[in-house]
Amino acid sequence: MDAFLLVNGLSVSRTVRLGDHLELQPAQPTDDLELIESLSGEGAPYELLALSLPRVASEMRVSAPDPKELAIRAWNAQWDVLSLSALFDCDAFCNVQSDSSANSLSAETKLRVIHYHLSGFPLRAPFALTAADEVWLERNFTGMAALMDNTSFQTAVHSLASYRWHPHPRARLALLWAGIEALFTIDNELAFRVSLYSARFLEDEQGARRRVFADVKRLYKRRSEAVH
Repeated sequence: MDAFLLVNGLSVSRTVRLGDHLELQPAQPTDDLELIESLSGEGAPYELLALSLPRVASEMRVSAPDPKELAIRAWNAQWDVLSLSALFDCDAFCNVQSDSSANSLSAETKLRVIHYHLSGFPLRAPFALTAADEVWLERNFTGMAALMDNTSFQTAVHSLASYRWHPHPRARLALLWAGIEALFTIDNELAFRVSLYSARFLEDEQGARRRVFADVKRLYKRRSEAVH
């Protein structure tokens, strides 16, 4: 059995295997309003489909042996889409789930809107992965997914997932920085340590580390001003 998370904001040139039951594959958007109307109904309002389906750029194909396991894996695959958005610094989100590929939508296809607020609705053109990006994902994505067993990493991912839901920009900023602090398990000398650890994590060369240290320290100062 398969489920398809229709992804906005990220495109691939070929099927990219991310795990035993997970693939990221090319998908075609549709602006056929008659088809979209035939797909709409309970759980998939027309106006939300009309906004989302023309902007589909790829799809996450999730496989499982039975409906219960498929539901669990499809739910968890939303975290995988979020991870891709963080890895490539792009607006990759899935707002619609389908029981068939976006490349073969028909009146019999069953769609469900996942996020009625259209969280992270992309305004930019989709980010296109290069051939090198696709190879890197196939080699490394399962290792990254395993980090979700780490509680600090979980906190960081949850912060990234939920900050967009806050209407107040100061709350968004505070939540994002809480996720960054969690990655490094920082509980004292916050500004200094988050700047130092970020520089060490992001750069190898000393000069580059000093620049990152200064940049992060400046940004953290802006965070403190916004929060307090």
